[in-house]
Amino acid sequence: MTELATQAGISRPTVHRLLATLEGEGFITKVPRSTRYRLGPEAIVLGARALRAINLRDVAHRELESIAGATGEDISLDILVGLDVLVIDEIRGQNILGLASSIGTRWPAHATATGKVLLAFSSTPQAVTTRKLERFTDKTLTNWNDLSQALEDIRNQGYATNVEELEMGFVALAAPIRDREGNAAAAIGLGGSAHRIDEQRIPGLIALLCQGGERVSRLLGYSQNG
Repeated sequence: MTELATQAGISRPTVHRLLATLEGEGFITKVPRSTRYRLGPEAIVLGARALRAINLRDVAHRELESIAGATGEDISLDILVGLDVLVIDEIRGQNILGLASSIGTRWPAHATATGKVLLAFSSTPQAVTTRKLERFTDKTLTNWNDLSQALEDIRNQGYATNVEELEMGFVALAAPIRDREGNAAAAIGLGGSAHRIDEQRIPGLIALLCQGGERVSRLLGYSQNG
């Protein structure tokens, strides 16, 4: 109580009344055999209601617009559905040429940047082994051992790249959006022509995606420090 009064800058009697009210409503509870308090069950209920009220697409849309405006490339918000990625939002860039996509489009996860990010940061990435990995180009990862190593690299570096693995001449990059447990709730992807997204641009584009993913993740309750 003394610590609370000092930090809040209010008197001990006022703190006592506030604590009694919060305890009566179940938002805090007194630690047994102690003068300390901790969060109560109603705080958990309130937090759960707040999390349910957050719509992933609404939260991320402004970030997609910002990245699209800064890069001129197509930006998408994808989620994992089975062993595919599903586009749930998209901002078209300024360039006409690119891999045709739209909201509701599905792509095989193993052959896309967003899919590999989602598999890498999923709680059960091993599920991909239940399906044959289809080949789309000579660069598509069709062997589980190769894909498993790629997912490990993605977990270490925090992003994914896809250079002509789904379509020749097409390059994609992706960063995760994490939920409060640290798993990937979605992925922000950027894609376009290999002529535009070259080795010189890729590091800067990855930085923008990672920063955007981190901002949305924080809105969803993720904290890197736990």
